[in-house]
Amino acid sequence: MRCALIGLAALVAGCPGPPPRPAAGAGDRPNRDEELRLTRQYDELQDDILSSYDREEPPELGTGMIDPRIGAVRIGAGPGDVYLAGKPASRWPLEVDRLSRPEVRSKRLEIQISLDQTAGWMSDELSWRIRLCDRTVVIPLRLTALYARDGDRWVTVFEHLSFARPSTPGDAPKPDPIKTEVASGDLRDQLSGLLARGLLRKPHDPLAIAQTGGALVLGPGIADEWHGPQVLDAELPPGTLEHRRVGLVGRHADTATVAYWVGNYNASVPARPGITAGVVGMRVTHVFEKRWFADGLPVDGKSCGLADSQALDANRRSDVQDHCRWMLVQTHMSRPITDDELTRLVFGTALISIKPLKLDCAGVPAAE
Repeated sequence: MRCALIGLAALVAGCPGPPPRPAAGAGDRPNRDEELRLTRQYDELQDDILSSYDREEPPELGTGMIDPRIGAVRIGAGPGDVYLAGKPASRWPLEVDRLSRPEVRSKRLEIQISLDQTAGWMSDELSWRIRLCDRTVVIPLRLTALYARDGDRWVTVFEHLSFARPSTPGDAPKPDPIKTEVASGDLRDQLSGLLARGLLRKPHDPLAIAQTGGALVLGPGIADEWHGPQVLDAELPPGTLEHRRVGLVGRHADTATVAYWVGNYNASVPARPGITAGVVGMRVTHVFEKRWFADGLPVDGKSCGLADSQALDANRRSDVQDHCRWMLVQTHMSRPITDDELTRLVFGTALISIKPLKLDCAGVPAAE
């Protein structure tokens, strides 16, 4: 994400606002009623996301749109910050009191809704601001998330918060394990193959990773960000996947068009000048969508979803089975950071204690 940490007491200039929402694809173009419904769903999800930045609610458990064995997951910035549905968990990395007047500002919110409107995913650059020593401390964070449409509401499936930092081997602890649960071994193997072909090996397979419809790859470093067609240039460290939760969004596995992967990743970082080679523990989240293929190529905008009436139509089900394939549409890979490392990086010698957060105001530079 490009809104970098400007300085300890800096008031950063505003980054560009959210871009226009993507237009509908050429295939299966919606009528006006469907367009209005899509616009309403988009606006509702945007409102839910922005209002949630001021709340500390845990991921919700009560939805029939995801398998309760997989459940909802919240990934925080720290190595131990993994929270399953129903478990109270702060979204933000540091404990601050109300006197610090913590504030979150959205800098680049982007939202995509699946072609069958059963799910939506997002990414945002966040400016997390704390008022300390009569200064505004700005900490840049990155957030991605997946949501399920359950009736007339949006429900969080997973959320992944990170602080951008290089994938450099060091003394930072590995991320805590994530209890493995998968909807099926076949789904896990299929998605794992897509990740290898479309993301973790070069050259990337353009038939495994989408380049339209909100396609995004975020890597661990501050410059590791690729959108749309740029995802074919993504440079992520090679490694191995482990500790995974792999699920589907939908009430029925055979008609679901969105899948997700939340897990850990052991990145193998090669040696470079001044840095020795080593293995770095990462967090990873991925979103996949079934896309329609014709003549071996994806067809932009044509949905693989099955309405209730279509689900009973043998010809339509056969068409979907013949033409639809999973594609990777969003990836977020991050290196966890401890509260101790984050506070020392941000506050330097002005830091007195982490819990509660206290600073030596004499050591804080003047605001720019």
